[in-house]
Amino acid sequence: MEEAPGHCILLTSPGAWPGLDEAFDQALADLRRAPAPLRILFSGGVDSGLLAWELRRAPDVRLLTLGVQGSHDLAAGRSAASLLGLSWLGLEVDAREVMDVDRRVMPDLQGVSDLERSVQLALALAATKSPPGTLVCGQGIDELFGGYAHSRGLSPGAARARSDADLTKLIERDWPLTRRIAERLGREIRAPFLDARFLSAVKRLPDEVRFSSQVGKGCFRAWAISRGLPPLIARRPKKALQYGSGIDRLLRQVGRSPRLVEPDSGPGLARDRPSERRDVGDHEPTAPGP
Repeated sequence: MEEAPGHCILLTSPGAWPGLDEAFDQALADLRRAPAPLRILFSGGVDSGLLAWELRRAPDVRLLTLGVQGSHDLAAGRSAASLLGLSWLGLEVDAREVMDVDRRVMPDLQGVSDLERSVQLALALAATKSPPGTLVCGQGIDELFGGYAHSRGLSPGAARARSDADLTKLIERDWPLTRRIAERLGREIRAPFLDARFLSAVKRLPDEVRFSSQVGKGCFRAWAISRGLPPLIARRPKKALQYGSGIDRLLRQVGRSPRLVEPDSGPGLARDRPSERRDVGDHEPTAPGP
């Protein structure tokens, strides 16, 4: 047992979540056996951190973090990958690349909000910059476990209603768009947390457990610790993809996104020439983080 932040008691012992554990193992089964390389989009936070932990023994797995030079995600990704002892590649992205990808995927982004545009462009950049292999991302956890700021402070029942609405939007609109963009760019992208078996198992959790903590995704963080994820990664505060990577700031700089005020959390780039940070798995030095 552990007292999570927010004075909520959550089970963290192995086997405390039998339905969730079984469904998640089923969702990951084919990826664990996949002969093709796995490229995990890795921010260093709990969502991608759990995927990295669970897939660490796959035949060919590497963690990838995108961001502007000195961005939060590059520093967090590098340190978390080192903690997990996994191969990591940090990719710095510049304005020229952002504009090029924006042009390539423009037909798919007609009519989407500026916020969603920044998220989709960040994922598209990952698809273009990453080495060959199947991309794996942590989409779905914020929707399933009330990770967004607009879910904070709600009663369990109200949080469930908000979660259902967020998840419907993700499954019916946002995730199909992400997959279409990846296909346009010649890549396959997977989201294990959106596996139907895992979705069903999460929805069977009592609302009082699933949305019990005052800390965003408190239930999920406790479950991740029970799976073996180091608490230092499991407890890291959320940093939305478009902000942690710096993509939103760069879009504003190039005039393709209005100035937005960064919220506490959103829905889980600048140099003249792009560069690759060294692979932590090879213990090569890297540029210092912020």
